[in-house]
Amino acid sequence: MISFRYHIVSIVSVFLALAIGVALGGGPLEGEVDKTLAEQAEQDRRVMADLRSQVAALEGGNRFTDEFASSVAPRVLAESLQGRPVSLLVLPGAEDQTVSSLAELVEVAGGTVSGTVRAGQGLVDVGNKQLVDELVSQLLDGVDDVTVPDAAGTYERLGVLLARAIATDEDAGARVDDAANSILSGLSTADLMSPAGDMTRRGSVVLVVGGAGAEDDAAREGASAIVTALVDAIDQATDGVVVAGPADTARNGGVVESVRSEVGTAQEVSTVDTLDRSAGQVVTLLALAEQAGGSTGHYGSIEAPDGVMPGAAEETVEGDNG
Repeated sequence: MISFRYHIVSIVSVFLALAIGVALGGGPLEGEVDKTLAEQAEQDRRVMADLRSQVAALEGGNRFTDEFASSVAPRVLAESLQGRPVSLLVLPGAEDQTVSSLAELVEVAGGTVSGTVRAGQGLVDVGNKQLVDELVSQLLDGVDDVTVPDAAGTYERLGVLLARAIATDEDAGARVDDAANSILSGLSTADLMSPAGDMTRRGSVVLVVGGAGAEDDAAREGASAIVTALVDAIDQATDGVVVAGPADTARNGGVVESVRSEVGTAQEVSTVDTLDRSAGQVVTLLALAEQAGGSTGHYGSIEAPDGVMPGAAEETVEGDNG
């Protein structure tokens, strides 16, 4: 057992050490300590000033890039989606400003946003799979003009239903009929998905707008797997699908990374990983036009195999060969 004397000795030692430190600090070492602290403070100030300059330069560069992209968008996108109705599927966490900007760019490209549907958090929660499966079975009983593969899973079947509700393979789109309204009503009642405003037509191409995913790794990866299954099914019933999100969606289990890593889906569905920048939004519309023309690509800044935008990879290769 530790004795009372031990405690006394320990306390005395602590006070003695403090006394020695004070004596040294106020004695011959005082000047040296003050000089060292002053030099360190000056160095810290220089580092902070340098960091501020770097941040200012980056912010200035970003502003330039965004303003440049906005100014050239009308020329770059002109008529690339002429007459095309576009359906927007907005995932949880997507920024409202980003959705609005994309809608404006669709019009710049000559297309129209025929409808916007927002996915609820419950749709991308793997814990709701049984609920989703039961609802999908009920909704399929009321729709007689869709074909579901025999081996289709829960979210593949839901993707078939979503395609029927919001999309078509007709270039000019298709009307929102009773079957489409019934599907959307059922999903809305279950808080899985709901239209944001009126659905004027079912789009011939679909733009999936991603945002910051869940902080939990498992939840984020599960949500991304669900979306990948959905878009794979939707793509088979339309003229094309693009999945776009900010840079983080291209790593750490994000939705863009998930689509790119699923080989079969990646061959048909395009992705863009720079949706948080104006330039990335322009590239997203270019990718959508490319999908409407029958081609697929993966663009952005995070392990994007096809470069920064459609055509960039080919131009780089030609330049290297030249």
